[in-house]
Amino acid sequence: MTSPAPAERLAFLFEWAQHDRRRRLGLWLLVAIALHAGAYFLFRIEYPRAEPARLNEGALYLLLPGSPDRPRLNAFLDSTDPSLFAPERTSLVTPPPTIPAYEPSYLATRPPLEPLTESRGRVLPPLPVDLGPVPVAEPAFARPALPPPASDTRLQTSANLRARLPANLPAMRFTARPGDQLPPARFLIALAPDGRPLHVVRDGVGVNATLDDQAARYLMALRFTRGHATTIDWGTVTFHWGLDVTRKEPDDRPPEP
Repeated sequence: MTSPAPAERLAFLFEWAQHDRRRRLGLWLLVAIALHAGAYFLFRIEYPRAEPARLNEGALYLLLPGSPDRPRLNAFLDSTDPSLFAPERTSLVTPPPTIPAYEPSYLATRPPLEPLTESRGRVLPPLPVDLGPVPVAEPAFARPALPPPASDTRLQTSANLRARLPANLPAMRFTARPGDQLPPARFLIALAPDGRPLHVVRDGVGVNATLDDQAARYLMALRFTRGHATTIDWGTVTFHWGLDVTRKEPDDRPPEP
C-alpha cells in the first residue's frame, strides 16, 4: 500500500521573494520619501504662489480728446452714457414735431343761421267766475302732550324690588352744572337678603357723570326691606330728575391748607 504524494505548493503570479523582502521594503520607502519631497518642492517653492484677487476700487479715468484709444472706446461710452443731455449727444435729440396751425372751416365760412320764431305768450282760457284767492286750511299737527316737569326727583324700581323700597326715603340733594341735560339715569342693583345694596352699576351710557356718581352713592347708602328669598336679588332703579336738582358751578379751587 502506497501513501499519497504531498500536494504541490501553488505559485502566485505576484509574490515577494522571501530572502530580500526587507531590502525591497526599505527601497520603496526611500522612493516614496523622494516623491513626496519632489512634490513639496515643486508646488510650494518653485510654483508661483497664487495671490488673492483684489477688490475693484473706484477709479477715475480720463480720456483726452487726442488719445488714440478714443475712437475705439467712443461706441462703448455712447452706449453706457447715463446722461440724456451729454454735450456729445445733444445733437442726437430729435426736436418735437411742429403742430400745424389748425383753423376750423366754420370760422372762414360761417353757416347761415335759421331765423328764430317769434315768441308768443301763453294764452290761458278765461275763467267763467273769478274765485279770487283760494283759502288753504292750516294742517292740524298732532302735538304730543308733554308731561309737566316733576317738582321733585322720584325713584322708579322694577317689579321685583317695588315692595322692598323704603317707605321714607332720605332727602335727595343732587347738584348739576347749569345747562346740563338731565335724562333719566337707570342703575342695576343687587340686594342682599337683609336689604343691603351689594352692587350698583350704571345701566347704559351715562350723560351726566356727576349726577350718576351722586345717584350711585345715594343707592349704596339706602337700606331696603328684608326679602323672602335667601339669595341675592337683582333689579333696576331709575332716577327721574326733578326741579329740586341744584344748578351750581363746581368749585375747582384747591382746598386751603
